[in-house]
Amino acid sequence: MSQLKLFLALALFLTCTKSYTQTTLFNQQMQIGFEEKQGQYADLTTKLVNESGDTILLKEVLNKPTILNLVYFNCPGTCSPLMWGISKFIDQVDLKLGKDYDVITISFDPTERIDLGIKKKASYLSTMKDKESAKEWRFFVSDSTNISKLTKSVGFNYEKVNDQYVHPTGLIALASDGKIVRYLRGIDFLPFDIKITMVEAAEGKIGPSINRLLAICYSYDDQGNQFVFNVTRVAAIVIMFFVVVIFLVLAFSRAIFKRKAK
Repeated sequence: MSQLKLFLALALFLTCTKSYTQTTLFNQQMQIGFEEKQGQYADLTTKLVNESGDTILLKEVLNKPTILNLVYFNCPGTCSPLMWGISKFIDQVDLKLGKDYDVITISFDPTERIDLGIKKKASYLSTMKDKESAKEWRFFVSDSTNISKLTKSVGFNYEKVNDQYVHPTGLIALASDGKIVRYLRGIDFLPFDIKITMVEAAEGKIGPSINRLLAICYSYDDQGNQFVFNVTRVAAIVIMFFVVVIFLVLAFSRAIFKRKAK
């Protein structure tokens, strides 16, 4: 029995050590990610440059429930798949873009100009069914000061590594007054999720983020610029769970055995 306890104690120690290492790495990775701020407000004084080259304020853009999409146009990783995901749900969702809700894409790279955004928009619109409605999907760029204001206000944390950005992937749902109501993580979205999010945003209701729990099982691959399934982290959690269960079973069994012996 004593050898078994020693083994379990050693296994628990090693698992906890590994889990702590993984948790530390997880926390570092999540510093580059969404800091959820449901109920708070996007900075409406943010200055943006629209597709006409005019400088306007974010508060002039928001007048209905809005999907905010922060990307950079030259992204070699998840930004393009994310925008393809947007084009897909615009075609599928049972809502009219520009009437029932808006989608705005803003580059967080201050070196990018609106001409590049217009070209990107054209490439996505070319594959969409309702091209007239799709034109309501608006693209913007901005300068470093205003990008910083906006990204901090909505909890979009990113970092420049060499010539690329490491950043979270997903969408931010805003009410017409700029209130943050929900985060939608990932690159592909169900039309139902978009519809219910926009309906709730119209009422100013705050909802839980979608796919947040998946972050526990995924870690960020700096080289691939994407989230990947973390087998080690999941295995450590499972092993730790079973070690604790076995330890508790043995402890209770020993207590019952002592009572019977008396």
